[in-house]
Amino acid sequence: MEAQKRSLKKSIINLYGLPSFGFQLFVNMEIFFFAAFLTDYAKIPVAMAGTVLMVTSIFDIVWVPTAGVILEKSDMRWGRYRSWLLIGPPLAAIFFVLQFAKIGEPTVNAILVSIGFIVSHLIWNIYYAGHIAMNNSLTTVREERISMASNRGMFNALGAIVFSMVGAESINLLGGGNQALGCTLTVIISGIFMILCYWALFALTKDHAYHPGAGTAADKKDKMPIAEMLKQILVNPPLIGLMLAELGRYLGRFIIFGLAFYYFKYVVNNLAVIAVFFTGLNVVCFFGAMATAPLAKKFGERNTYVLSLIIFIIGLMLVWLLPMNYVSFMIVMFVAYLGYGMPDALSVAMYSATVDYGEWKTGKNARGFIMSLISFPIKTAVFVRSVVITSILVSAGYVADMPATPELINGIKNGIALVPALFIGAGLVIILALYRITPERLGEMQQEIAARN
Repeated sequence: MEAQKRSLKKSIINLYGLPSFGFQLFVNMEIFFFAAFLTDYAKIPVAMAGTVLMVTSIFDIVWVPTAGVILEKSDMRWGRYRSWLLIGPPLAAIFFVLQFAKIGEPTVNAILVSIGFIVSHLIWNIYYAGHIAMNNSLTTVREERISMASNRGMFNALGAIVFSMVGAESINLLGGGNQALGCTLTVIISGIFMILCYWALFALTKDHAYHPGAGTAADKKDKMPIAEMLKQILVNPPLIGLMLAELGRYLGRFIIFGLAFYYFKYVVNNLAVIAVFFTGLNVVCFFGAMATAPLAKKFGERNTYVLSLIIFIIGLMLVWLLPMNYVSFMIVMFVAYLGYGMPDALSVAMYSATVDYGEWKTGKNARGFIMSLISFPIKTAVFVRSVVITSILVSAGYVADMPATPELINGIKNGIALVPALFIGAGLVIILALYRITPERLGEMQQEIAARN
């Protein structure tokens, strides 16, 4: 196989997730402040801002498979996947700054922001996928893949924790009262940190970059047409099952995040502690990722993933069934959220196994394309969550600042607990049915692939 047979250096395994730390510092500006930047800081009219959000969200979904195709067909001197760690982050950072820049009158500003979003997201989807693909290309050793995936989960959570602590303060401090300027400068600084994190892994992996020679059999085998890449999805039940399970998991998370404001305001009547709640969830993700590697190595990735979803569902059902104050709610949710954090640290290793399954099944390796699909459930869930949350609030009869009626309280409880549990439960059923890759089966497939090559 193209993957390296020798053991990886500890520095590579331990710092494989470092780019994810920088990426979280970078991307959380958009998650938390993009809508506010458009309407409140750049003063773009609400209707126009809504158009920007809708158009850019569509591009964000389309760019995921597009980035995978570009990555798989790329051919640069520093390795097919590793090269993007070097050239991608600076280019994305430049256009991301444009996305958070207040330039000209509102219509011009909206166009420039949209261009910044569309271009930066295409580029970052490519190098993000390149980083993820290196989990598969760096090693065939299952335990090393699990350790790197777990390590990435910890760095992911750590980046989110750090941003939650410094993001808003950075905007206020750097802007000096000018919030738009504060956003621009915060993006510049976070972009520099992100670039340095990716470059650090680029330097560490200089001896491990897979790069087939032009015109060789390996190069021709891997340079498959777009139709062949798409076929890799259709013939790969574990990949389909994992993507659908991830869609349910992310939908559950985004619905919980979106309804947390209403739950704390109307159900437990303590909106002041919502910041503690969000920070606590990120801390739980960190410790969940830390616990993932030993569990997955002992019980298998699939079994650990399934156990995690069951924990998540049980916690949500307790919230739905039992009366709770804000303290008991947060305690139960923190325990339940281990069921989100552990799969977050497993998914890279599990996608990596589906690459091997695809090559075993078809004789062709679509590593970059398949690993790029890790973002597809996230982007789709972000797009769908708005419809789900709006439907929940409408069905509960919600009107801004209304009194907490029993109908509203029940509607919000259903929305924050029962609805996510149903989505996650559907994902659980699907992954049990379709993802059948065990550690033993993975080893057998890798041996067959190596024998063919």
